[in-house]
Amino acid sequence: MLGICDLNEKRAREVGSKYGIPWYSNLERFLQLPGLEAVTICTPTHTHFEVASRTLEEGKHLLVEKPMTGNRDQAEKLVKTAGKAGRKLLVGFIERFNPGVGLVKEMLERKEAGEVILATGRRVTRWPVRIGDVGVVKDTAIHDIDIMRFLLRKDVTLVYAQTGSLKHSFEDYAEIMLRFDHGTTGFIDANWLTPRKVRTLIITGSEATINLDYISQEISVDDSEKTVKPTVKWDEPLRLELENYIRTVREDLEPSPSGEDAIEAIKICDAALESGRTQRAVEMQRAEMASLSHGKRR
Repeated sequence: MLGICDLNEKRAREVGSKYGIPWYSNLERFLQLPGLEAVTICTPTHTHFEVASRTLEEGKHLLVEKPMTGNRDQAEKLVKTAGKAGRKLLVGFIERFNPGVGLVKEMLERKEAGEVILATGRRVTRWPVRIGDVGVVKDTAIHDIDIMRFLLRKDVTLVYAQTGSLKHSFEDYAEIMLRFDHGTTGFIDANWLTPRKVRTLIITGSEATINLDYISQEISVDDSEKTVKPTVKWDEPLRLELENYIRTVREDLEPSPSGEDAIEAIKICDAALESGRTQRAVEMQRAEMASLSHGKRR
């Protein structure tokens, strides 16, 4: 790591001192740091577009935390900016680097569950009242939206959602139903109200059911005769995500997860929020499957 930039000067100084690196509270000065080639952006969502655009214009490769931007228009502009600059643009969908997800992907490719009927994601926790700029849909459910697209390799054609807020300024609970091509259904339960943290995925197929705990990275597979628990070597998804970013830049690889993946996820999130407001299902425009990048297991 060459340097750190944070508008909070005290925080920037603390991190810089801890790791013995230059620290900045001014973005323009930071981007002029000698030898700087790639940047990660972990700022509030409403700042992503401005900071990312400036970073790309300075010729730096970029990894932006999810959601990549607050809306689709900004996301599309950012992808175009990266293309014009000839720089890599990746988005922080960290669950793609969960070793458990990698194994589930391999199992689905081998049709070990048969034809997938339903994918169910549960991502809930207790979250304190805080200053935020997105609700639970774009903050947490977006992970499950991306993972379902990544694993199923299908487009979402219809979105229906129930959303609301009990304790936060933005929506703090959402029940989202997705219809994928060829009839597969996705269901996502996300909230900031549940006392205990739960991160799970259940894939229901014609031949078996696959259960994944994102936190423990444990998998169990149930069929009509037995339950099998494949061995998954635990690893740190954040480290794997950053290693993938570095490798993508160094080896000039196709970005994954890409800016196009981020656009699709944001479009689905926006449809869920619209459905929650109108209490009606929202049809999605058909997307090109070429926009979905399929990374190999790492």
